[in-house]
Amino acid sequence: MSSRNKGTCHQFSREGKCKFGSKCKFTHVSGSSSKSTPKRTGPGSSSQSTPQGQYQAQHDRPRVTYGPRRRDWSYQLSDADAFTPTKFESIVKAGIEIVDSGDSDTKQSLVKSLGEEKGLSWIARALEMEYGVQDTYTYGLFFHDHCIPFLRLISHEEIMSSLILEKAVGTIYNVVYGASGRRGLTFFGKAVANLQLSRQDPSKGLQCEEAIFAISAAFFATLNLNHEASIQQGFKTIAISLNQCLTAFPVDRQASFAIRCAERNIQRIKEQLQMGDAIPRMTHTTGATSFVSSDIKVDPPGDLSIKGPRHDNDKASIEEIEILPTTSEIKSDRSEYLPLKYREFPHHETGIQRLLDTQFRLLREDTAGQLRDAVCALVDSWEVLVRSKDKNAKRKHLRRIDAKLCIFDNIKVSKLRFDRRKGMLIDVTFDQPDRAVGGNNKKREDWWKESKYLQTGSLVALVDENMETTFLLVADRQIFSRRKDGESIEEFRKKGVQDLASDQNRAMISLVLVTPESKIDQARILDLVQQTSKGGAIMIEFPGLLYASFEPVLRCLKALHRNPTLPFTKYLTMAAPEHYKIEEGIIKIQPPLYLSKIPGTQLDLSCITNNRYPLNFSLNQPTTIEQLKQYTTLDHGQCESLLMSLKHELALVQGPPGTGKSFVGHKLVQVLLHNRTKLKIGPIICVCYTNHALDQFLMHLLESGHTSMIRMGSRSKCEALDAFTLHSVRKGSTATRVEKNNIWTAQRELDEVDEDLSKLLKRASYGCNDTDIAYYLLANNQPTYQMLYEGAKDFAGQEKSKEGWQTVSHKTRSDIFRIWSNGKGFLPSHTWQPREGHQARSLQTLLRDRVNPWKTTYRERQSLRSYWEESVNSKRQQEIASLVQKFTTAEANLRAQYKEADKRCLEQAHIIGVTTTGLATNSDLLRSLSAKVLVCEEAAEVLEAHLITALLPSVEHAILIGDHLQLRATISRYELSMESDQGKKYGLDESLFERLANERFNGAKMPIAALDTQRRMHPSIASLVRETLYPQLKDYENTHKYPEVVGMRRRLFWLDHEHREDSGENDGPMQTSKSNEYEVEVVVSLVRHLARQGVYTGKDDIAVLTPYLGQLRKLRKKLADSFDLVIGDKDMEQIEAEEEDEIPIPTTFQPKPRVTKGRLLDGIRIATVDNFQGEEAKIIIVSLVRSNEAHKCGFLKTSNRINVLLSRAQHGMYIIGDSKTSKGIPMWGQVINMLEACDNIGPILELQCPRHRDTPIPVATAHDFNVFAPEGGCSEQCGKRLTCGHTCILKCHSNILHSLVQCKEDCMRSYSHCDHPCPKRCWENCGGCKVRLVSKHTLPCGHTPNSLECWETIDLTKVKCSQKVQKVVPGCNHIATVQCHVDINKHSCQSFCGAQLPCGHKCARRCTDCRKKQKPEKDGQPAPQDIIDHQTCIVPCGRGYTTCNHACKASCHSGSDCQNCDLPCEVRCVHSHCPNKCSEPCTPCAVPCSWDCKHQPEPCHMPCAVPCDIIPCSVRCDKQLLCGHQCPSICGEACPEPKFCQLCAKDEVLDTVLDLIMFTSYRDMDLNEEPVIFLSCGHFFSTSTLDGIMDIRSAYEVDEDGRILAPKGFKRADMKGCPTCRAPLRNIHRYNRVVKGALLDEATKRFMAHAGKLQTKIQALVEKAEANLEDTVNQFVLKCQAANTMFSKTKEIESYQRKAKDFIEQVCNFVSTVQQQEQPYGKVHEMVLDARRRRGAKSQFELDNAVIQHGFRFRGRAMSLRVTWAAVWNFKTFSAHVDDFLAKWKNFVLPLLWGAKQECMQLLEDANRAGYNKQIVESLVYHAQFSALELLHGPPGQENMPPDEQRVALVAHELQNLDNCLDILKAQPSCEYLRDDIKKAKALLNGGTFYSFVSNEEKKAIYQAMASEFRGTGHWYYCQNGHPFSVGECGMPMQLARCPECAAPVGGQDHVATAGVARAADFEQQFARMGI
Repeated sequence: MSSRNKGTCHQFSREGKCKFGSKCKFTHVSGSSSKSTPKRTGPGSSSQSTPQGQYQAQHDRPRVTYGPRRRDWSYQLSDADAFTPTKFESIVKAGIEIVDSGDSDTKQSLVKSLGEEKGLSWIARALEMEYGVQDTYTYGLFFHDHCIPFLRLISHEEIMSSLILEKAVGTIYNVVYGASGRRGLTFFGKAVANLQLSRQDPSKGLQCEEAIFAISAAFFATLNLNHEASIQQGFKTIAISLNQCLTAFPVDRQASFAIRCAERNIQRIKEQLQMGDAIPRMTHTTGATSFVSSDIKVDPPGDLSIKGPRHDNDKASIEEIEILPTTSEIKSDRSEYLPLKYREFPHHETGIQRLLDTQFRLLREDTAGQLRDAVCALVDSWEVLVRSKDKNAKRKHLRRIDAKLCIFDNIKVSKLRFDRRKGMLIDVTFDQPDRAVGGNNKKREDWWKESKYLQTGSLVALVDENMETTFLLVADRQIFSRRKDGESIEEFRKKGVQDLASDQNRAMISLVLVTPESKIDQARILDLVQQTSKGGAIMIEFPGLLYASFEPVLRCLKALHRNPTLPFTKYLTMAAPEHYKIEEGIIKIQPPLYLSKIPGTQLDLSCITNNRYPLNFSLNQPTTIEQLKQYTTLDHGQCESLLMSLKHELALVQGPPGTGKSFVGHKLVQVLLHNRTKLKIGPIICVCYTNHALDQFLMHLLESGHTSMIRMGSRSKCEALDAFTLHSVRKGSTATRVEKNNIWTAQRELDEVDEDLSKLLKRASYGCNDTDIAYYLLANNQPTYQMLYEGAKDFAGQEKSKEGWQTVSHKTRSDIFRIWSNGKGFLPSHTWQPREGHQARSLQTLLRDRVNPWKTTYRERQSLRSYWEESVNSKRQQEIASLVQKFTTAEANLRAQYKEADKRCLEQAHIIGVTTTGLATNSDLLRSLSAKVLVCEEAAEVLEAHLITALLPSVEHAILIGDHLQLRATISRYELSMESDQGKKYGLDESLFERLANERFNGAKMPIAALDTQRRMHPSIASLVRETLYPQLKDYENTHKYPEVVGMRRRLFWLDHEHREDSGENDGPMQTSKSNEYEVEVVVSLVRHLARQGVYTGKDDIAVLTPYLGQLRKLRKKLADSFDLVIGDKDMEQIEAEEEDEIPIPTTFQPKPRVTKGRLLDGIRIATVDNFQGEEAKIIIVSLVRSNEAHKCGFLKTSNRINVLLSRAQHGMYIIGDSKTSKGIPMWGQVINMLEACDNIGPILELQCPRHRDTPIPVATAHDFNVFAPEGGCSEQCGKRLTCGHTCILKCHSNILHSLVQCKEDCMRSYSHCDHPCPKRCWENCGGCKVRLVSKHTLPCGHTPNSLECWETIDLTKVKCSQKVQKVVPGCNHIATVQCHVDINKHSCQSFCGAQLPCGHKCARRCTDCRKKQKPEKDGQPAPQDIIDHQTCIVPCGRGYTTCNHACKASCHSGSDCQNCDLPCEVRCVHSHCPNKCSEPCTPCAVPCSWDCKHQPEPCHMPCAVPCDIIPCSVRCDKQLLCGHQCPSICGEACPEPKFCQLCAKDEVLDTVLDLIMFTSYRDMDLNEEPVIFLSCGHFFSTSTLDGIMDIRSAYEVDEDGRILAPKGFKRADMKGCPTCRAPLRNIHRYNRVVKGALLDEATKRFMAHAGKLQTKIQALVEKAEANLEDTVNQFVLKCQAANTMFSKTKEIESYQRKAKDFIEQVCNFVSTVQQQEQPYGKVHEMVLDARRRRGAKSQFELDNAVIQHGFRFRGRAMSLRVTWAAVWNFKTFSAHVDDFLAKWKNFVLPLLWGAKQECMQLLEDANRAGYNKQIVESLVYHAQFSALELLHGPPGQENMPPDEQRVALVAHELQNLDNCLDILKAQPSCEYLRDDIKKAKALLNGGTFYSFVSNEEKKAIYQAMASEFRGTGHWYYCQNGHPFSVGECGMPMQLARCPECAAPVGGQDHVATAGVARAADFEQQFARMGI
């Protein structure tokens, strides 16, 4: 039914949609495309009747789940009929439907399609089409039906806000703009003309509104994305015409949604074009001038200044200013340009640009200006602060710098490295700070952990000796680094200092550049890293300045200046009067734009009304204040604020202290959230200045049930918000197809950068060396390279002779360069002497004439070398800069992909909480959202610069809540603050809220809604701010009911004094270290007094405030050191009930309330005034601190701060200060007058006793509190009756403390069961009677105790019998000794388990640990059987290592091999000891043997490690001991100490038995007949005894009389030791032939175990090399095939070659490590030969090849062939993509190929001789592969190729060799895993072109078996062909297997070895063959 598939879907044709969607089998063609074209209804026809309707269709359309797919849509763009009216309308309509849909994947694909060639062509043609307006126009496209929808599509907010497709959007608008703007000028000119023409038809008014909206949006986007457009005069003309069209609309339509949107767009267009007009003035230097206004003269910035720019960072446009100061800026001596804020002051910019410029420059001066001044001051004092050693002088100079600094000396850039996330890391070392020097590592580590220095993200500056400054950030702060697994101490130490604490003298920190792409900063770092000595630079940290707190805001201001997309600019910039209306002196603010979208929109307010009462609000019918107040809990001011905020697009809500600002903000957000679906406002942005304020605001919303929120940022301390962070929410999001593709691309780019930049930075870390110069010359000056390195053995590019040979020396390029640098010659041709009178040639001459470098003088050579080094460094710097820029781009692209996913998460949220800094940091992300509402809490505390950046372009409704009469924003520079006279003209700390509230717009004010009812303060306290600042402030009725302050006569009082403040060295305006000791003592006493009342027990009840940090520190310390009674909160209800005078005596003991001792600091809050805004407490205690003769009030001279101070208290407030110092401040004067009028100020503070209320208690000092109110009451005796009936004898105290008194009288209570008196005090619990009675009672168990306490006789069943008895523990049946009363069923058995484990050991755990008792499921049922679990065996393994005398100490690990022994090696001799671990091979001692005997004709000539060539002496030593008697030992051995003298020794020595056969004691020993041998362990024995133990007859010929005659052929013996302690006898010369043989045996085993471990690592390296080389060429091919990819093929190939050679070299290093000369036998062989040559040793030694372990070397050589094969085979892949491949083949492949073939033949010969079958096969296979590559697969055009006949013969020969290999496989099954390799080689010889490097599973298993072939424990064996292997566990074979080398039978069964297997006893034969 193919005809059906080509038919038309009738449903789609009729209705425009189909229920089958894209799965429909028929063609979807709209009805207008059918054969009968319907008649047009006219050019004005549209599916929407009004602009509002059209806009609603665009933005409020239901989300569709079907519709045009992007692929189908994009195909239509190139259709031949794409610009017919019907088809064009269909395409545009379908596009709008796609971007309106909720499918992000489809939207992104559409934008991508528009940004590709097909889409751009369609857009260009659409712009160049003619669009008709008149009804008579019947051909082509129509203006309203086609042009306007087209503009709506390309300017749609979903397209404009895409983060990952910014490039595509930019490309689209580049096409719109056209070459030099011609296309844009033409199109928008015609569009505006059509609009003007259409305006002439009154019936098209609504369509014209929609048209001007669409045109203005597209026009602004064109200007915004093409900055060149701002200087095109034609666009300004179009803007003027567009503005005329806007003003021509009727007045009644000016408030419509489309017109207001167009008005906002046109305003932005004007701002964009004004910026363009300003460019000529800003860059025109001849127009430099000075701004003069009245008496103020301003020197403008940059080129506008008469004197020219102040420095290289002084620019007229802030867009060009670097955020951090430059070196030139730091060194400049001219004052910075700081703009003045008021309109009457001159400025070089206007409008919104002026506002942005002003805020940027002032904020930068307040932040980065500190850095500039601090570094400048440090540079000025360089000699003292850096070079001087006088620490006192340094401190003195540092105090003069008005910034917090921390200086680190002797900076050295130790290393550069790359990190994928952070970029280029700079490791910097420096001297340890004074407080960290010395001490042990633990103390230094703890100090750095507690220290706040160099925290991650901290800003630092490196200043070098040239005073050049580079700013960096701390990227990684590692305090203490540990060794990695397997890393030796030497390897760890070679790395140098890697952390802050491990080295006692130096520390290291990792940094990143603040501006990584800055080439100047990169060059400085490269210069520093090449400095070999430290001490030339310093590092400065700025602890008080967080870079992340100001950089995002400044960066955002620069971006806004470039692209001013701010809303509400007419209010922000005091626009001309025609932009707003004024009614009764108040500016009339327009309603939010979203409320104008649908006229008559009503907001449902029932979410905040009582009982959900139905209440609505609309612009046409606004709710009255009275209605809202009646049906809600809001007061009058709150109702007014809420209603005004809803109807004003920019609303200001002022909230005096305690009036509920946060509450109103919460209700506003509730209303907006309740109506968000109707309003389509997107997420509400909630902005706060601090994290604490943001957390509080979000928690209020969360508690109200609003859970669809996201908190941005990571510094929240509220755990409840953890689940709502962006990090948590984004986990559930998935990436779209476009994002996944872009992520993959970015990751690949980062991979490339990682590989290239890591290597480049590593080379840069070591500076420029001779190898770098050689590569530079090879790449850039080959003639010089050829002349300089002629004859080097590693000379690249040498030509061969005709015979194929080349003559090279043994000198490398490094050797030759060193010779050349020293002014010497190398070859005869280098001999050159300058002529007499020869003048040194200039560098330019040497380079121009290309002089032979060998024919130069020493001076000329140094000049050339310097030039080459500079060239290398310059090229390296360029490469680093390029790669860093590439990284920055790729990382930004990658970040954009993840941000797009974040954007989708944010769009779905209802609330987004963020701080102002966090908003600026995420500006790009948040500005892409369609968030229409912004609510800012504490807006008066937010800097205007911060709030400006928070005004997102999409915001249509901003609500600012704050109080400009309270604290202003915090800044650092006092001279920029409103508090200083100088700062008033700058007013940096004046918030936008305060400016709008105070500013006059042509005499009119902004409307402000003020809250008027305070609910916090008692009216007497509230009057202090009501009478001074808030005359309209009312008191809520509940505030009149606050209780009096307990313990105080008055609730409000100022304790006046004249105790002077403590003097300070610096009394500057920003000084924060003021303190007053008198006030500290009084405050602490007052806090203690109030705490003792027992009423104020909560943490928030009492707060102490002070304006100064110095006073705060003293108060904290004093309160922390003060302890008092603390009452538990749960006891308060009981205590408060006991307020009656008479309390009856209880008959039983009543427990006392819980009371503990605690610090006063823990029970109160203490803070500075500035940090307590928004907080409150029941009682506030204020310490004003300042008291001086000059009456300087300091911080508290501003009404804002005084306001906050006086409005924190609820019940009571107590001020302690000097009224004379404060009275000069107007507001303080008013407050003091009010206090005087009420008698609430004076030098005496009156306390009040809770018991004796009329007793006066006056206090003026801390001492008075102790005298008059020592316990919180008065000085009288309490006298009140206690609960026990006794009278309280303590000083008067509060009722609460009275209930806690412990009566010290004797207890009067009686026991009910006896007449014994209670011995305790009255306050103690009596308990039971403790009188012990002689017992005559028999307990129920049958035992009779000796005595019982009186109370125990009452009920004998409750007495616990303590008699020890034995009981059987159920389950395990162990016998346990327990007290009689113990229930054995519940007893935990402590006996050892002892069960037999599978490993053979007995369980060493406690029985209770192995046996878990089970409880019955139901009562009365028997308990289930115990669960027995012995877990793992904990008995030490104990297996002895065969490579040493140690045993494995790990817990039992039956079935697995022991790990290598990590203990220090015990091998030692008289000369030295081995420094290695036991698991590492020992180096034999080469020092000549020290054994000498005068009875021998000659001493021993052998080295120490070789068995001696003289026979032992049996004569007694004739030397004398220190005691004067003859030595008792034997000749040739060490003499003992005098305490062992037979004549002087003590009895315990003489009684020692020395002869273990005859049991003869030392006392009875005849030393002349049988001397004694003394061992190093302290024991001693007769010679005959030790001779027998050591079996000396096995090593020497001995006659019948026991005389030693001559050495025997050597026989191996086990290492034997002392008969008493088993210590090895390594230092007794007499037995060295026995001992040294055992040592050589051990050394050989260790070597084999160590080599096996190295072999495993090399095997892994080979597999990595194969994969890496193959992946490298595959990536190369992909790059070559990809379009628009630029890269250097030569560099890629050179990188490949370096990799391959590096891999081959590593394998060859392994081969060198295991070669014959490195093995113990080989080393001993060399020593014996040397002894023959040098000392005439007479030894018939000939090394037998059988003693050398060849397997490791053979396997290593085979692996080197394997890597070489991977290198040359993969290299041929380059042939298809490189032009000069033949030359590269000749220079790289052929040398490797020829060398590898020779190595194959040599390996074949060696392996065949040693019987290693695997290597025989491998050598033949690789030779065949290399031959196939050379003969069949090489590039065409090779020289010296054999004729075809010879080539065929060679191939046949190789095939025959491979057949022979198959025969070997049949005979040797162990080689079976190589069959696959043979097949691959055959395929290559037969013409195959494919080769896979993937190893089969069998081969992998063989390699794993090789890894465990040699063990450190167990016993060693040889197969019948002599190949070694080891057997673990008990050391005897238990199962049959095959030799890994030759497949001979190995192993055995039942501890019996199979036939042909020999234990390693053949070591004896090997020693014998050595002839020693």
